[in-house]
Amino acid sequence: MKKLLLIAGLLLLGVSAFAGKYEDELTERMKVEEEKAQSAWDSGVRADMINASVNLDDEWEKELNKVYDLILKKLPAKEKTKFKAEQQKWKQDTKIKLKKAYDKYVVEEGERMAGELAASDSLEETKDRALKLAKMYDKLSK
Repeated sequence: MKKLLLIAGLLLLGVSAFAGKYEDELTERMKVEEEKAQSAWDSGVRADMINASVNLDDEWEKELNKVYDLILKKLPAKEKTKFKAEQQKWKQDTKIKLKKAYDKYVVEEGERMAGELAASDSLEETKDRALKLAKMYDKLSK
């Protein structure tokens, strides 16, 4: 039995070591914010749903900026310049992508639905980028 517990413990340690510490902590922190948003989304009130997406997007953006700054501290000067340019490109590309999506939603779904759908798209883009940067930071921290 002790051997089985030891093996299980080692497996859990291996799994947690494989996943990035910062990424895991970020995901845990954001669960609270996502639960708040979920209750507003479940309300069925359009304004509450949009506000929940926008507020959650803001929280993800704060986290994105934190991990971005942490990465900058780890990178050598030459790589910092490249990374900053990559982040600027991501911001510009995302802004264009979201604008096109909003315009498409207006045509296909109407203006009222477009705001809700665009807020959701923005949230997903920000969350995905924050998690990507968290993984990058974890790799730099090994």
